[in-house]
Amino acid sequence: MNKSINCWFVTICLVLLISCKKDAGIQIESLSKSGEEFYFGEKVPVWAATSGDKNGIGYEWSATGGSFDGFRTQNLFENLWIAPSQPGEYTITAKAKNGGSNSSRSTLMKVTRYYFDEFQSAYTFNGNGWSTSNTSNVLKNNTDAASSTAEITASSTSTPNIRRSLNLSELKIPFSIRTKMGWNTFYRAGQNTFISLYFAQPANVTIPYIREIRWEFLPTANPATTNNYQIRFETFVPATNNSQWSAPGNTFPLPGTLIEPVAGRSALFSMAANQLKNFTFSVDKDNIFSAHVDGTLWFTSNAIKDWLAKAKSQYPGFADPVAKEFRVTFPARSGTTGTTIVLKSVYINNDGTILQ
Repeated sequence: MNKSINCWFVTICLVLLISCKKDAGIQIESLSKSGEEFYFGEKVPVWAATSGDKNGIGYEWSATGGSFDGFRTQNLFENLWIAPSQPGEYTITAKAKNGGSNSSRSTLMKVTRYYFDEFQSAYTFNGNGWSTSNTSNVLKNNTDAASSTAEITASSTSTPNIRRSLNLSELKIPFSIRTKMGWNTFYRAGQNTFISLYFAQPANVTIPYIREIRWEFLPTANPATTNNYQIRFETFVPATNNSQWSAPGNTFPLPGTLIEPVAGRSALFSMAANQLKNFTFSVDKDNIFSAHVDGTLWFTSNAIKDWLAKAKSQYPGFADPVAKEFRVTFPARSGTTGTTIVLKSVYINNDGTILQ
């Protein structure tokens, strides 16, 4: 009888010991994330690596800022975090649970600016926000940002472009946009490349608004003999379909010139094949426009400041400009050969910092 009791006692103890060991062995070994810095509204994959008995395991996710993309991922080892629209450091925590035991691990998420892209993601042209028209694309993505580029080639005689909607968070003045780009293989002579920022149409369609800021340049033109730049902004009245571009002598409500002459010649815009330059245009908190080329200030202008001030005084309820799209447009194909542009990076700030 005593032997039977002892055997049952030993068996029960072993079962309890094994159960305890299984519970105690559940451990989140690592909590990983896709990247180290993130932009406003970016969707960031995060995932936990867990050791121990995974039978019946579940997960809980929490964050000090931002949100997670839907309820379906809440109980899985991986999740999709949506960054908030404010810069800062945020903490994501994953908790693994199995029976009565659990294990937690956290990771720091740094949100640094409105937007940036160094073309390192394999999904750049597949659901990552970029769209193209009349192009063929080659992405040379690499974990090293210095080795990553996007090459976009004109594939049609219709105008090609690459564009990104700026709808993850509202982008108002101040803003600063820096594009590092160039060309390789072939560039169609005598044709412009445009870097544009488009703005949303306000509710009142009877009054003018700023629809586009456009910077045009011809990288292969000889500035000694040929105009190789033009920079201006457009106002538009939706109700009358009235478009007006910056021009010398304009008076309000027509847009004044950002720079005079609006079109001209400058060695700043001469570029050889595979040469990359930074092109930056900004509107600061005082509505003063500035343009930089490769870190050098080209000019500043009060044209947008003056136009907005007059618009606000003349049109009750005039809405501040809200950017909706960034776009690069380049020459269409000529014959069988298409211009290839190279994008190295795009950075957008909205904290008042001027990029160079």
